[in-house]
Amino acid sequence: MISQLFILAPNGHTIVNKDYRGDVPKDSPAIFLRKLVEKSEGEAPIFNVDGVNYMCVRKNGLFFLCTTVYNVSPAFVIELLTQLTKVCKDYIGVLNEESLRKNFTLIYELVDEILDFGWPQCASTADLQ
Repeated sequence: MISQLFILAPNGHTIVNKDYRGDVPKDSPAIFLRKLVEKSEGEAPIFNVDGVNYMCVRKNGLFFLCTTVYNVSPAFVIELLTQLTKVCKDYIGVLNEESLRKNFTLIYELVDEILDFGWPQCASTADLQ
């Protein structure tokens, strides 16, 4: 269901990148950031560009971004990304760019447990422990 997962820093640099299917262009974070700048602040960061769906949650300045070419429920993906932010915060203490960069191997392992080839599995801190 999910083609790519990114965690982007406030300046747009990629901290975590997982490409599950290879059906979305590699420059999708740049397309997302360009489109986000074009949109007004009040609009939700859920949109479609050239057949690719972009869904994002922003937490503490970080962008948790999913892309897909499939017709998935945006509410489901937003809930999944919100759960991912909570799990990351529970494991590393504080959710910011520096702590994510210091613990990126842990974050990759958590993402691997939460998503299996783009399909959500378990996004609960208690179940992951």
